[in-house]
Amino acid sequence: MKTHHTIRSFPLRRAALAFAGVLGLCSGTMANPTLPVIPSGTFNITSYGASTGSANNATAIQNAINAAETAGGGTVQVPAGTFLSGPITLNNKINLNLASGATLKMLAYGTYPGSTAFLYGKNLNNVEISGSGTIDGQGSAWWSAYNANNSLARPIVVRLEGCTDVEITGVKLQNAPSAHVSFAYACNEVTVSGITISSPSTSPNTDGVDTEGQNFLFQNCNIADGDDNIAIGASHNASQYYVIQNCSFGVGHGCSIGSYTTYGVNHLTVTNCSFSGTTSGIRIKSERGRGGVVQYLVYSKITMSNVQYPIWLSEWYPTDPSDPTTAGSATVTSTTPNYKHITIQNLTATGASIARVIYGLPEQHISDVTLDNVKVTASTGMGIYYADSIVFKNGSAVTVSSGYPVTIYDASVTGITTHNYP
Repeated sequence: MKTHHTIRSFPLRRAALAFAGVLGLCSGTMANPTLPVIPSGTFNITSYGASTGSANNATAIQNAINAAETAGGGTVQVPAGTFLSGPITLNNKINLNLASGATLKMLAYGTYPGSTAFLYGKNLNNVEISGSGTIDGQGSAWWSAYNANNSLARPIVVRLEGCTDVEITGVKLQNAPSAHVSFAYACNEVTVSGITISSPSTSPNTDGVDTEGQNFLFQNCNIADGDDNIAIGASHNASQYYVIQNCSFGVGHGCSIGSYTTYGVNHLTVTNCSFSGTTSGIRIKSERGRGGVVQYLVYSKITMSNVQYPIWLSEWYPTDPSDPTTAGSATVTSTTPNYKHITIQNLTATGASIARVIYGLPEQHISDVTLDNVKVTASTGMGIYYADSIVFKNGSAVTVSSGYPVTIYDASVTGITTHNYP
């Protein structure tokens, strides 16, 4: 038996966790995710009938996976070349490995069967997708069809539900019809390292990675797409203990939490990451009816260049009220958004359009947000509404071309000069 692995900067991860602990924001244990254990056998898909000349290799690839499972697990090898395929179901103790020069390509729109996920697994353990090859979703025709008919259901490239001991490492995913990778229904013990995700900024809803579960490590990833680069949600179970480190984000909607946070999101560390040309940088989004407690978040050593909205924390998704003085109140329930205990430290953002907003609800303020050595340069400033204990420290500043740097309404803010709305 052996464990397959590639890039793991666990000392850096421990440093991030120590940093969070020093701030007093984390409690409990944050261990490195358990890696999948894959038996040593290899099952080349060409031995089961796969061919670069085939119009659909789904049966051959599935036969290779099934043979590996029957043998107790192993590596299913996709060799160099381009292999077209319909949907594939993964199994326990399987490493789907794409060799250098290998491309596993989804059947094109019009020939792909329905909206079933391309690579799918449910309630599995010890699952890996690895290698230096490419998984291509052929999304362009899907995007055009969706833009013409927004009710069109589209397949996700990789969809894992309720899986444990998972790793995705090294591969490139591109041009997904919708999301590239989805971890749903409480996936646990997940490592995502050294992957590249690439889709145009205009591709609709092509999230990089959507997650729900606990004990996730993202490191050394490069993600650019048409929606959230990474989105952490909690629509079925709590999401907790996440580390995102040494990642680069290009076009997309940023490193996001929400919009579903019903069961809570907590204990997140994002460190040593860069954003370039991203729509949003740090974004937390939810609304009444789909909210929950979001807390114990640390963002550190962040650089942003030409990010439109560097900091956007809002309990009003999808649209912030244009005038906080007219924002209506409601009764607090278990699904009211509640953001607190958030630290943003050592962040530099240049070339922003709007520094953006910390926008709570009249009945549930965002609270305990510390901006420590945060410097944002933007065309216009930041609004802070319905918020308590917002602290700017250690030279934090918002520098703007016009208007007021920081405007507040029903908010307690210290450490920076503010202007009362309007």
